Amino acid sequence: MEVTNDPSARPLLVASWQRSIEYQVKSGDLDAPYLDNPNLDSPLARAALPILNTLHEQLADDPVSTMITDRNGVVLSRKVSHQGLTTHLNRVRLAPGHVFSERYVGTNGIGTALASGRPVVIAGKQHYVEELREFHCAAVPILHPTRRTLLGAFNLTTIRQGSDGMLMAFARSVTAQIEAEIAAITSRRERALFQDYMEACSSARPGPVLALNRDVVMMNEQLSTAVTGPDHHALLDHAREIADQPRLEGTRSIPLPSGRVAELRVSRGRREDSDAGAVFRVRLIGRRQATPAVSAAPVGSGLGLVGSSLQWLRAVADSEAAFVAGTWLHLLGEAGVGKRTLVEALHRAHGAGRRLEIREAPESDSPHVIERWLHDIGELLAAPSNVLLLSDVHLLGDQLRQRLTNLLARLRGSATAQLVMTSQPSMVGADDEFDLLCGALVEVPALRHRYGDIEHLARFFLRKYRPSGERGYAPEALAILQRCPWPENVRQLESVVRGLARRPSGPLIHVEDLPPECRVSSNKVLTTIEALERDAILRGLMDRNSNVQHTAQDLGISRATMYRKMRRYGIVPSSLT
Repeated sequence: MEVTNDPSARPLLVASWQRSIEYQVKSGDLDAPYLDNPNLDSPLARAALPILNTLHEQLADDPVSTMITDRNGVVLSRKVSHQGLTTHLNRVRLAPGHVFSERYVGTNGIGTALASGRPVVIAGKQHYVEELREFHCAAVPILHPTRRTLLGAFNLTTIRQGSDGMLMAFARSVTAQIEAEIAAITSRRERALFQDYMEACSSARPGPVLALNRDVVMMNEQLSTAVTGPDHHALLDHAREIADQPRLEGTRSIPLPSGRVAELRVSRGRREDSDAGAVFRVRLIGRRQATPAVSAAPVGSGLGLVGSSLQWLRAVADSEAAFVAGTWLHLLGEAGVGKRTLVEALHRAHGAGRRLEIREAPESDSPHVIERWLHDIGELLAAPSNVLLLSDVHLLGDQLRQRLTNLLARLRGSATAQLVMTSQPSMVGADDEFDLLCGALVEVPALRHRYGDIEHLARFFLRKYRPSGERGYAPEALAILQRCPWPENVRQLESVVRGLARRPSGPLIHVEDLPPECRVSSNKVLTTIEALERDAILRGLMDRNSNVQHTAQDLGISRATMYRKMRRYGIVPSSLT
């Protein structure tokens, strides 16, 4: 039966078959990839599994199977007690862990419900793949109760012909139960967050308060009137990042686009079994600054550093003020944000003939090496002709850290050299002992928070490595660079542009010229081996038109391993075509 040529076929079914043809699904070959360890700890799974267990008892010995899938078509759970149906389902791999999206299996109840966002009945020969044509399936998308985003699907499958209307009515009823239970779970979590929020707001001196989780944002009137426009978006952006890192506690200082600083004191909601979210008490420091006019060309600070975002300019200005005043300075920032570049620029502009000495953590833990290292630090600080940069002090072990703290505390009053330290914020506590020793603490913003600077930096680095100026960016390529999360920050962007500049091609850099690392959504910083593996997978998928099975075969790994690695590296095949 050719559905696409059948004038009586439903438009939804015709569209599904056309997608199946475009995906190059083979009607005579069932390929339902397998994914190890599907996520059963999601709100969807927690809500649906008890309902499926109850249905399983009620449908004992009936030739009907109940299933739930995630939004990608991965079967999370299957309940069936009829031995004959179990055999049929296992033969076509309609079982937990297998993926039944249209991309791999063509028209089927699960995949078509997810692709269309509508309840569907796919019966018999309406299935695109021949091996599935003995089944009758009714599937209904499961939506989030408040956001109405797609979470997955509920599916009924049988080999017994009957009333499609009854099958669909049953599937809709069960889906409504699942969505109601998700709403109840969400409500309990949000009530817990709301109670924590109200406690913070009703304290003796509440001040501005923010509470959020993945679904809800609450802020009191003091905060909503004080933080507006770009400051509002930047504050929420930073707060979500902090909330997603359960180990981060205490207080964080966040630079805002207006030039102000938001000091966030975080507390975690623990009323539910899972984290209900985070509550932030906010203190705003400083005044709003006039927003500079937007420039089409890269904007530099007085130190010759590229960037025009107020967060970056404020970090540069605060660092410069501390350096000129001779104050010990602690620069906080993720790897690759430009802390050392900033120190070198400060030294060039205001070093006044002093020598910049850079020291990192000792290469060995041996007592002799550590003693020598501490002795060198003491001597360098005693010389007024030095600017001492202690790089990445977050890497110091606890014992050496304490000994360095004691040394700096002893020398603070008598040292004549300028001291600058750098560290990463996720590695240090809110009341880090080094902060108490330094007169100034400045956080250098991550590249993803430097709104508008990515384009300026991309153009700057292209001119640096192609000084002739004969190359530029196509708008689509520049848009992808701006959307990239840049987990390794400016260092990674420079590396990417350097590679693009050295590659012979036309006057414009196009999307297809961009390296694989610009096509992922993960913020995870990778090791060299992990980056090579990620790039191999991305290139393989692009060469194979996003066909996961063929790419896995080319790489000599199983489909399960392929899916696991794609999830780890934030690779979405549909975004590569």
